[in-house]
Amino acid sequence: MTRMERKNAAKYLDEIIPLLGASHTEVIDYLVSVPMRYAEVKARLANGRTARLANTKQFLGWRGYGANPTMLFACGDQRVVIDTGLEEDLSGTTFIARDGGQVALS
Repeated sequence: MTRMERKNAAKYLDEIIPLLGASHTEVIDYLVSVPMRYAEVKARLANGRTARLANTKQFLGWRGYGANPTMLFACGDQRVVIDTGLEEDLSGTTFIARDGGQVALS
């Protein structure tokens, strides 16, 4: 993905999955943490800060551990997958849900 494509993708994410006090253009990587009952997404920014989603309920689930897991979000009536580079076939994929259960990509 070119720099321009990344910038355009980040701007689109700012519209559909906004971060609190930050832009997706500033993100170095995304992490999923499970501080209590529900998992949450944290975005690590270039300046060393972390940012959370403006609407944490948009985050539905994830695949993979460590930096940059593949994540599933609800955006209105649609589901959006942020694939951070695995480039695998995600059809019929099951994700770990925010509450520890499973959620299928449909």
